[in-house]
Amino acid sequence: MIERLSNDEFVALLEDTFGRGQELIFTPSGTSMLPLLDGKRDKVTFSPKPERVRKYDVLFYRRPSTGQLVLHRLVSFDKSGGYIFSGDGQYYFEYGIVYDDILAIMSAFTRKGRQHSVDDLSYRVYIRFMMMRKLLRIAASKARRMIKKK
Repeated sequence: MIERLSNDEFVALLEDTFGRGQELIFTPSGTSMLPLLDGKRDKVTFSPKPERVRKYDVLFYRRPSTGQLVLHRLVSFDKSGGYIFSGDGQYYFEYGIVYDDILAIMSAFTRKGRQHSVDDLSYRVYIRFMMMRKLLRIAASKARRMIKKK
């Protein structure tokens, strides 16, 4: 049976697991990371957050405004030193996240029963393709809105 934990219970489990020097494998929920991760099928391996995060890392963080736990990709850095996140299947960006909000990093994932490391070449190519696709869709959407205004 799958047990549902509260956010605080899950964060405590995460910290305890990391404190023992282990990684935590977790089945995410939601659709914001589609097509990479399907919450009904795939699993994520969490490792402790690194001292320095990099663009395109998939990070697990707590939203400061609501306390909600989120797994999204770091897509950029803002001028104040904060981070800008977005789910792979989303076209909006989330601002206002700082290093202290980050709880873990995705170090691997199991998709359709097959394990992948975030260091795999195929995964790195996927990231570049998805980010280029996202930017093109955003640009096309802006162009459509400008045309409708005129």
